[in-house]
Amino acid sequence: MSKYKVSISFKQNSVHIYEFIKSKENISSYLCKLIEADMNSEHSPLDLKSQVEQIMYKLLQNQEFLQPVTTNSNESKDNLCAEDIDIINNLF
Repeated sequence: MSKYKVSISFKQNSVHIYEFIKSKENISSYLCKLIEADMNSEHSPLDLKSQVEQIMYKLLQNQEFLQPVTTNSNESKDNLCAEDIDIINNLF
């Protein structure tokens, strides 16, 4: 007989979870394994959020990242296709 017991309630919007867990052969073992894996997890969602924030902060601190992109007027002239050149020639 089990020494420790816990009762779990499922709300109406979690019926799919309840149905899934009922399909398991040993619900207690399944839940214990999930909980233990969660306890041993190196990255929780909060840790991931903190890591993303740190990465974004480092990127924003990079001076090259913050400089506006400038285009050379000669480069933009070279990017015209033949159709664009024909339209400009016809207009003028």
